[in-house]
Amino acid sequence: MKPVESLAASFLANVEPSVVAAIRQRAIVHHHRSGDIICESEATWTGIILAGLARVFLRTPGGRQVTLRHAQSGGSIGIGALLGENGVSAQAVTDCTVMRLDQAQVRRLAEQHPLLALAIAEELSVRLIDAYREMVIREQGSVRQRLARQLLHFAGEVETERPLVLPMSHGDIADAVGSPREVVSRHLSRFQSEQIIALERGMITLVDPVRLDLAAKQMD
Repeated sequence: MKPVESLAASFLANVEPSVVAAIRQRAIVHHHRSGDIICESEATWTGIILAGLARVFLRTPGGRQVTLRHAQSGGSIGIGALLGENGVSAQAVTDCTVMRLDQAQVRRLAEQHPLLALAIAEELSVRLIDAYREMVIREQGSVRQRLARQLLHFAGEVETERPLVLPMSHGDIADAVGSPREVVSRHLSRFQSEQIIALERGMITLVDPVRLDLAAKQMD
C-alpha cells in the first residue's frame, strides 16, 4: 500500500486535503526492521503506520509487556499523546514504514479545523474499542483467537534477532494459551495449512503475521 493509500485508510481520511498536506509536510517517515522498537512509552509520540504490522503495548512497573492491539497500514500509534496522555510503546512485527507526526502542529491545526479535531476524537474511540476487544479475546476468545494473539505477542520478544521465528514447542505455546496441547497442536496445523505459519520441530515461523492478526479478530 502506497503512503497516500495508507493515509486514506487512516483517521485523516475525511480531513480537508490541504490540512493533510500540511501534516505530511511536517511529518517524518521512519523505516523499521521486523523486531525494532518503534517508540517507547517514555517518549511523547504519535504516528501512522504506512506499511507493515506493529504491536502496541504498555510496560508494567515490573517490566512486563501488556499488548493492547496490533496496528496495520493506516492505523495510528500514540493517538492519545496528542491530548497529553502518556504514550504507548510499539514494536515492528514485520518491516514497517511509519510516519511520525509533529504533535504541536497537529494540535494547532485541530484548534482551527473541526474536521481534524473530530477525526482525532473518533480515532481515540476506535482505539479504545480495540483495546477492549483485545481484553475480550484474551479472556473469552476461542482457542484459535487466543493462539493467534499469543503467537503475535511472542514475536520479537522471544527471539529478538529473528522476531518472526519462535523457538518454542507446542507444549510451550499450549501453556501460554492455557489450553490442552492436543487442541493447540490441531490449531497450529490448521494455521500451517492456511500458510499463515510454518512448523518445524521446536520452532514456529510466522509466515503471514497480518493474516494471523486478522485470525485473532475473526470468530470461528
